Amino acid sequence: MRAPFTAIATSVLLVACAKDAPQPTWSGPPLPPLQLHDVLAEFEVLAKAPPAPPESTQREVRDLADIALRLVEADARLFARAESALLAHAHAPLGLEPALKHQDAGVRARAAWLCARTGQAILQLPLLLALKDEQDPDTVVWLASALLDLGNDAGAAWLAAAIDDARTAERAGALAIEALRARKVELPDAPTWDQLRTELRRLTTAWRNTGAPSLPNAPEPDPKELERRLAAHLITPAGWQLRPVDEARFVLRNLGRRGVPMMARMVHDRGHHPRTMPLEELAKLGQSASSAADTVLPLLGDAASCADAIRSLGEIGAPAHAPFLRPFLDDPQSELRTAATMALGKLRDEQSRPTIQKLLRAADETRDVRVGAAFALCCFGDDAEAAAYLAEREQKRDYDESVLAQLRERLATMPK
Repeated sequence: MRAPFTAIATSVLLVACAKDAPQPTWSGPPLPPLQLHDVLAEFEVLAKAPPAPPESTQREVRDLADIALRLVEADARLFARAESALLAHAHAPLGLEPALKHQDAGVRARAAWLCARTGQAILQLPLLLALKDEQDPDTVVWLASALLDLGNDAGAAWLAAAIDDARTAERAGALAIEALRARKVELPDAPTWDQLRTELRRLTTAWRNTGAPSLPNAPEPDPKELERRLAAHLITPAGWQLRPVDEARFVLRNLGRRGVPMMARMVHDRGHHPRTMPLEELAKLGQSASSAADTVLPLLGDAASCADAIRSLGEIGAPAHAPFLRPFLDDPQSELRTAATMALGKLRDEQSRPTIQKLLRAADETRDVRVGAAFALCCFGDDAEAAAYLAEREQKRDYDESVLAQLRERLATMPK
């Protein structure tokens, strides 16, 4: 679907404003050429659903799913045969995906368990969408466990949270033990809650850093179907509804590195609006999106996307690209100075450190830039002057408290 008038107008306005803004005096290495094209049109074609299987096949899958999900009565022998046939069926998702939205929480939970048993890794995407909105605590546990069984370690964070909930602790603990042992994690015969939490948090940290599954021989999603589903998510900013965009962001953020190649393609769309979301989500993925660094780099030469590109390169950890970021420390636009300051701090670029210190101490500099500089200096390690500046902002309450809180959280995650 193409963007309606309001979305088009917004995008045009953003680009027009960017063109009218002061252009940087470039003093860094030559940037790779920026080659924007109509990626959105390409993805709209990719996102089209494939031809449906024959009606007889659809009916067969529905019948098997109804029995396996216990929606219809069946004796033990028929139930076992139906469940086995469904799990082995290439079109099992046709029967299981709708069940993830069933009104009965027990059906949703069993559907999640069956999704994991199919071994079809493409079901990670509907499982993530179900997890996003699930309100039933027990079903959340089964969804998180299914993700782990299919090689998506994002589920570890939800299991860790479920262990802290008395309603779900026992089941979450048992499923956590299974998931950890499947990953060859050494556990005592009767692990403590703290031991399980520690190992689940370790999985979560590794997943955020690498986006790679820790499950040995984790199943891989069908490449064509993954491409189709991701294309459908990545074209949502061209529409007018907010919920599909919100769902797309959630999936892309929790799919690990599997979504990175498609996001890297979309950032070169000729429209500012469609490329903004993937740029932002690449930044949120952090180091697990490092393979996209070279693709993002040319966008430093695009006035409309430059700030997002700077932030992305800082978050995904692209130290080799620091020379391209340094010139923005002296850019006429304070937004770009702020973005570059923080990005180079995250990269711990020692060559930029003296300039960042000058920005912190410049009384005539904007507060955004000075806060960014203080944050950047703290990224290098203990810096009393920078820490004192941030503490003063908190004490005087003359800067956005939510932003300061986010900076504190980000510093807490920086490697020592």
